[in-house]
Amino acid sequence: MNAKEVVLLKDPSACLVVLEKLKGQTSDFMEELERHSLWEDKELFPFLHNYFHYQPVPSIMPSFWILEKDHMLGVSFIQSFLDALLDIKAVVEKKQLLEVTSFLIQACLILNDHLTMEEQIVYPLTEKVLTDLDSFFS
Repeated sequence: MNAKEVVLLKDPSACLVVLEKLKGQTSDFMEELERHSLWEDKELFPFLHNYFHYQPVPSIMPSFWILEKDHMLGVSFIQSFLDALLDIKAVVEKKQLLEVTSFLIQACLILNDHLTMEEQIVYPLTEKVLTDLDSFFS
């Protein structure tokens, strides 16, 4: 089930059913995203910052700030989606349903880019750490 399905459906009541399912999936996703974000903020990013802080390379902090801002923007759109769902009445026009859905679609686009950027930044850094550790213990 995805948010684009709401765009394709003609019947507003069927759209409401899809949106209710998406609401549950979104809540589950937000819990997982929050756990992931806490781990990054408390464990991963401080470790990487400390490790590379002593290396003669440019700071990685601006990249982490960008990741954090993207994360916050994506969460903001998810919250807008959830808030807009609260305002929906039993009888609603398709236009309003599309507007509500657009918040979730935008959140998905932002967070997809965020996760891609995270992979492009964090994976090479952790690979460098692992290579250094392997070299150190060899």
